[in-house]
Parts: sequence; C-alpha cells; structure tokens
Amino acid sequence: MTDANPTLKLPMPLRRQKALKAAWKPLLLQWLVPGAGYWLIGEKGRAKVFFGVWVLFCVLGALQMQYGAVAGVKGGVFVPVQGSWLPTLGAFGTAGIGPVYGAFAWAFGGAGTEPVRTLTQEYGATYVMVAGLLNWLCCFDLWDRITGRWVFRLAKDEQIQIAKGE
Repeated sequence: MTDANPTLKLPMPLRRQKALKAAWKPLLLQWLVPGAGYWLIGEKGRAKVFFGVWVLFCVLGALQMQYGAVAGVKGGVFVPVQGSWLPTLGAFGTAGIGPVYGAFAWAFGGAGTEPVRTLTQEYGATYVMVAGLLNWLCCFDLWDRITGRWVFRLAKDEQIQIAKGE
C-alpha cells in the first residue's frame, strides 16, 4: 500500500543569523544597482533582463517628466512629506530604484514642483515608481532564493521531484 501524500524531505531554508549573513550583500547590491544581486548569486540572465527593464523604465520616466512639463514646472516623483503618509509611502516605493532616487527626487520631486502635473508627467512618475516597486519585489525574491525558501513556492509535484533528487 502506497502513501498518497508522501513526506517530503526538502532542504531546510537558512534561518536567523545564517540567513542574514548569506543575504545581506546580494540584497544591498540589488538595491544599489538593480540586477547586481542576481548577478552575484549566478543568475546572470535574470540580472541582465532586470537591469535592462530598470534602465528602460528610468529613462522613459525621466524623459516623460522632463518633456511633459508645462510652463517649465516639472513634477511627479513622490518625496517624503512630514505628516502625510501617502506621499511618504509613494516615496518609499519609488526609492526602490536605488541611489538614483536622489537624482530623481531633486529633479522632479518636492513641494514646489507638485501643483502642475500633466498626464505625461504622471506616466513618467509611474514608470519610475514601477521600476522601484519591481526592484523591491526582486529583493524579496532574492531573499527567498538565497535562503532556500524558493522551493516552497513551487507546485507540489515539482517539490516532490526536488525531494527525490530528479
């Protein structure tokens, strides 16, 4: 008689200090230069694709915010505002683009630039925010891959194949 639900012997993921020690450098590199964390762990194809998407979105965003300005007023990128949680949350999402966020916030953000926003500027800001949010998601994925938690996101049949060593 066979067991319908076999007990899986999957590798245990890293926990606590071991996980932090293994993941801090790739995660920091991923935030500094999107794609660098994947490159460091050996996933060069994924790193190249993600870096290309990040560059494309940042360039498109910058162009749309620069040339979509009305009467020379640029705007669109969220910056933290004390006492207002929504722009601060948007700024946190956009900050996922890494240190480049400082340049974007200086050029296209701030209280003096926000009153006039055209649809083109909104699209530009959205491109930049999506690039930032995508990088934050890549950081979560990178954490899962480094610590070994990615196995538990797979379908049950794929977990069985890994447990059997196929």
